[in-house]
Amino acid sequence: MQSQNKPILIAAAGLVAIALSSVPIRAHDATPFREAGVSHVIHLDEVGGKVNDINIETYVPQACAERPCPLVVVMHGLQRRADQVRDAWIAAADRHGLLIAAPHFDRERFPTRLYQQGGVQREPDKAKWIYATIERFFDKALASGRVKGQDYVLYGHSAGAQFAHRMALLMPEARFSTVVSANAGYYTLPGFGELSDGRAFPFSLTGTPASPETLRRSFAKPMLIMLGDQDNDPLHEQLNKSDGANAQGAHRFARGQNFAAVAARQAASLGAAYNWRVEIVPGVGHEQAKMADAAGAALFGR
Repeated sequence: MQSQNKPILIAAAGLVAIALSSVPIRAHDATPFREAGVSHVIHLDEVGGKVNDINIETYVPQACAERPCPLVVVMHGLQRRADQVRDAWIAAADRHGLLIAAPHFDRERFPTRLYQQGGVQREPDKAKWIYATIERFFDKALASGRVKGQDYVLYGHSAGAQFAHRMALLMPEARFSTVVSANAGYYTLPGFGELSDGRAFPFSLTGTPASPETLRRSFAKPMLIMLGDQDNDPLHEQLNKSDGANAQGAHRFARGQNFAAVAARQAASLGAAYNWRVEIVPGVGHEQAKMADAAGAALFGR
């Protein structure tokens, strides 16, 4: 794991779950949102007889120390710095009274196929998708008594935005109230056949369990596609430059607009309720903190 995580007991390969250790987890590490300020929780994610220890970086504003508050689950980017994306939300959390939880999915156990793409390919069991890990952590968050309501906001920037919009497309039954996809590098186009641009997942829904019916459910749930209008560098070092990604546009700003246009056409062709919208953030490029502030204002400013 990266140095951002507080020390936990790890066996030789670093993959043996804490649950199997002879050293018990401290209560502080097992229950989220127990105290105001920056903290963390170790979520033991059990599925199919396997346990993964997932470090969740958290933040609780002082205003939420004695009352339940809405929860925002924020997904890290390509550098896998959950602490940084949590910190990018601190100002918005203080301003609007929000609990922040930022899961850390390290590269060693969760490469691109599992993180950005959710582990969907060749896996029919949704419980084994990484998206289901978020739902299981949410059960723990609800049990803490600290979360207001029965849902959460899912936010992702850059690679985290890839995770977020794919979860919206492939697991619309999840308990997120709103998904925010901010400055994704490229997208899974919400279409089949001619709207898939001839490409399979992760560039379209072709080859996934998605269907017109699940897509209708996805379109019915709110999603905010946030785009910094200065995130327009076709040579950005972290930009996916594969043929499939380039077919969606030269840079992130263009690709996000293309994604939204394809989604609107597909919703119309299905006769589906459509609750997605685009929010263009002027003067902002590939900047995590500025996009987090803009998302907080867009969702909670009123």
